[in-house]
Amino acid sequence: MYSLVNLMERSYTLSEAAKILGVHPKTIQRWDREGKIRCIRTVGGRRRIPESEIKRIMGIHEERKVVGYARVSSHTQKDDLERQIEAIKSYARENGWQVEILKDIASGLNENRKNFRRLIQMVVNREVSKVIITYPDRLTRFGFKTLEELFKSYGVEIVVINRREKTRREELIEDLITIISHFAGKLYGMRSHKYRKVVDGAKKLLLEDVNENEE
Repeated sequence: MYSLVNLMERSYTLSEAAKILGVHPKTIQRWDREGKIRCIRTVGGRRRIPESEIKRIMGIHEERKVVGYARVSSHTQKDDLERQIEAIKSYARENGWQVEILKDIASGLNENRKNFRRLIQMVVNREVSKVIITYPDRLTRFGFKTLEELFKSYGVEIVVINRREKTRREELIEDLITIISHFAGKLYGMRSHKYRKVVDGAKKLLLEDVNENEE
């Protein structure tokens, strides 16, 4: 789902890594066999050494950040954006963490959000220890579990302040409204009358369906 072609951690060839570490390339080969260094392989089977492994062996320990991420879909929701930011800051203070805030005003379906991509880059570069969000859908509308596993593989925990359990029906309706809003915005423009008509009509129809099933 997420394109990480240009976001992967920098890696070095065997000879480059050996020069940085001041050892013979065969030493790195031996470390790899003994499990003392983590190497990755190219399609052709050649070793590449991640930058984080070189720093680890050199004893360079970098302080990881706690990052808060907030998002709303449009500029009319700026009050909600500020509420998310304040909730994140408050949660961080309660836990004694310094927090850096990243925010976007864009659809949760948009993977090219400026600060969302910046966050991914920071995670891949191992600059982050925790990511704080108010709700899972603030980070992404779809694929949250996939993103959670990706972050975990880089040693990053996603902290969700509010995890209200929704019914399967509620989730499907929210997802459907999000998809309709996203494509209506692309077709008609987010501020157009047609966009508002389509989205309001969809919400009315779907929420009426929810109310009928609750009665």
